[in-house]
Amino acid sequence: MDSLWPDDLKGPAPESAALEWLTTSGLLDPSGLEQAEPLIADTGRSLLLTLNQIGVLKDGDLAGACSHVTGHPVLRDFVPVPDTLPDDINPGFLRDVQGLLLGPFGPLAAVNPLDARLLAGIEFALGFVPEIVIMEAGDWARTYARFYPDTVRLDGFGQEDHDALAIELADQDRDAPIVRQVAAWLSEAADRGASDVHFDTRRSALEVQYRIDGILQPLSREPKASAASVIARIKVIADLDLGERNRSQDGRATIAVRGRRLDIRVSIIPTIDGESAVIRLLDRPDGLLTLEGLGFEGPVAYGLEDICERRHGMFVVAGPTGSGKTTTLYSCLERLKGRGLKILSVEDPVEYHFDHVSQVQISEKAGRSFAGALRAFLRHDPDVILVGEIRDPETAMVAVQAALSGHLVFATLHAIDAARIRTRLTDMGVEPFKLDACLVGSMAQRLVRLLCPHCRQDSPPTDQEKAVFEDHGLPVPAWIYRPSGCGECRNEGYAGRTALAEFAYGSGAPDKAGSLILQALALVSDGRTSTAEIAGLVG
Repeated sequence: MDSLWPDDLKGPAPESAALEWLTTSGLLDPSGLEQAEPLIADTGRSLLLTLNQIGVLKDGDLAGACSHVTGHPVLRDFVPVPDTLPDDINPGFLRDVQGLLLGPFGPLAAVNPLDARLLAGIEFALGFVPEIVIMEAGDWARTYARFYPDTVRLDGFGQEDHDALAIELADQDRDAPIVRQVAAWLSEAADRGASDVHFDTRRSALEVQYRIDGILQPLSREPKASAASVIARIKVIADLDLGERNRSQDGRATIAVRGRRLDIRVSIIPTIDGESAVIRLLDRPDGLLTLEGLGFEGPVAYGLEDICERRHGMFVVAGPTGSGKTTTLYSCLERLKGRGLKILSVEDPVEYHFDHVSQVQISEKAGRSFAGALRAFLRHDPDVILVGEIRDPETAMVAVQAALSGHLVFATLHAIDAARIRTRLTDMGVEPFKLDACLVGSMAQRLVRLLCPHCRQDSPPTDQEKAVFEDHGLPVPAWIYRPSGCGECRNEGYAGRTALAEFAYGSGAPDKAGSLILQALALVSDGRTSTAEIAGLVG
């Protein structure tokens, strides 16, 4: 019989038209086609879906291209699970072609409605092609997981050649339920904006937790018997030694989730109850690694801009672990892109990869230390050097020497505030007159959780809270907002974080008017955070 496909969806021409539109609109780098084409024969997927799944083509751009070519609308509403799902359509097929029947007779939701395999399969099962709507890949994945919760999948990439070869993590034959479960945890972690996923083996269970906005949140408590399989699956993803259970291991991999690439860093340690693992998700959304994207304003923004214009000297960012120090310095490196500068970095670990920076990973096995790498850098004709962390006197003194010899040196340091950076470096043996000569600026920063605007509750300030404002010469607010909890913030009371930063030129102390404490109290006065969240800053 004659094909029942819509006339505008026959043949490969529509997909070619979508690719041309994406390329001419500047939404698709043609070099991405070279990465995707070798994978199509192995997976049987369309080129557009493959580009999306390897992180070359964004969800919204793919949906926009398909809508432009076909005229079909993009569905952005929540879709309830139908009472009955079609029995004559294999969920595995729908998963592979990224389609969904939203009812017994449609409409058909598709990430790529130009996919000939999807349309042929639906036509064969139903005898007709129903009304078509477009879903963004992330929305489709979340909807599919509700429709068919036992068939979650995650695409991943090998450690050495992830730019050339895609590995279907959920298609491994060994222990498939564990494979799907780990994939589901990582997908949800990415969706919720988690920075880390913790897998802690306890005496009687495996505890799975997410770190969101700096706080660990319980996700699942699994039987102890599943711990070994889960940890083994994580080792496979990160290309670690499956047979080694008595020493720590570290690895890396890259996965594609919702049309974007995520670098992950894996740490595994042996404990008395079995191995525990932590997976850090290193997401790099658009705008993150810019000074504007980080939200710096006023004197801090002006100071960072000025430092990036320097040609020599040392700039140090201080703060506790997880306060965003390295991200701030990465934004400075991004600002220096395209200026004809030789930029070298030594890090442990390397968190984000830059095309314009030569990055060195510290390795005890290979004998690469911070100080050793810095000495080698000085013979490599650099303009700018990034030191991931000044940990010891040797690294401190070599970094200072690099700054004194005409290089711009960025570094991080563990210190309470900017005023103590000088003290920490002199305690490491750096002579004060050398610091005065090379330190062009310093900064300290913290990340503070923000109250959920949907459920925060106001109440009069306590006597203790009034005293804090009065002690710092600030007017006491009439109301103090406190966390409550609702569906929007998953009953946490907080949603998102913001940076507090104090900046100082040279080796002096920052202006008191821009101190971390006063910035924190200003956030409380504006109702953006709670006094409990800033207690560590104000005492």
